[in-house]
Amino acid sequence: MPQKLHIVAPDIHRFDAVGNHCLYLAEDLRNTGLDVQLYAQRFSPPDVPVHALETLFTQDLSDSLLLVSYSIFDPYLERLLALPCRKLCYFHGVTPPELLREHEPVTADLCQRSIEQFPLLAGFDRLVLSSQLNQRFLERYAPGRPSVVIPPVSPNFPQFQPGPVLEHDRNEGLNLLVLGRVVPHKRLEDAIQVLALLRQHGVAATLNIVGSSGNRVYQDHLDQLVLSLRLGTSVHFKGLVDAPALLRAYSESDALLLTSEHEGFGVPVLEAMHRGLPVVMREGTAASEVGADAVQNFVSIEQAADQLQRLAQEPWLRETMVKTGRRRAAELLAQASAGAWQKLLQEVDAKSGFS
Repeated sequence: MPQKLHIVAPDIHRFDAVGNHCLYLAEDLRNTGLDVQLYAQRFSPPDVPVHALETLFTQDLSDSLLLVSYSIFDPYLERLLALPCRKLCYFHGVTPPELLREHEPVTADLCQRSIEQFPLLAGFDRLVLSSQLNQRFLERYAPGRPSVVIPPVSPNFPQFQPGPVLEHDRNEGLNLLVLGRVVPHKRLEDAIQVLALLRQHGVAATLNIVGSSGNRVYQDHLDQLVLSLRLGTSVHFKGLVDAPALLRAYSESDALLLTSEHEGFGVPVLEAMHRGLPVVMREGTAASEVGADAVQNFVSIEQAADQLQRLAQEPWLRETMVKTGRRRAAELLAQASAGAWQKLLQEVDAKSGFS
């Protein structure tokens, strides 16, 4: 093992998927005895030390490994690659810019610039991917570069800890949960349309959307759609919530609905399966890889509505999905253990000549 590991990301914030991964990975590896330091351009966790990224370039890195967390254009990438140590890149995936162009053009431009950086990722000693889909995708930019897939989660996430299951009265209707940032590529308008179809079919359904909303233009677009479909009392935007509220949201729901057109992994899918919540999701993203045979995949909103209606009407289907989902979640959490990371770091460090 190296004596030190430096984890770098443009942003490290709690309740953000990339930020949570960096923070919990650092904690997991510190618990094995490794000296782990975090660096970012922008950061906010008050309870965990994160260093300004510029200070990394003043460190003696002769006995260190560097892990760069990559999910969008990084203006520091070439400077990081020039550092005198062995380097790993964790590739979360980058949202295709065309999915953001209409409602989020600034982020779309950053994603486009990120794609132009992809060939530089071949300069890392090892690539770590969030999914096999991303592994296959990046092969065209870094052909032959050694790589491994490790889920971007920690078994120590609060969502994976034991706790009471707060069952609700399932005769009250179908309570659907959507979890994630309120951003264009999540296609939340499709989730709202699915709800409208269910209600047309006589299913008493509600939709709770949990996640931060920083894009006023897109939020207004969704609000107008809710009003036009007369769903004002059935769609609830909950915003960003803390861990206890998130666990309540899982326990009080009947299914997780994922309409996103791009997922580099799909942490909510793993969390939902672990907590015994059936998942219905759009086919074709890395989240389908996460769910494997434990989820229902759809290609149209009509198909999604049909699958959810079956869940409401056929208890055996729910029981089967819950059982299969918990088994699949356990498999993925084992793949993301501190032991899996220790093995990887030892392999990379052995090639550096450090003892």
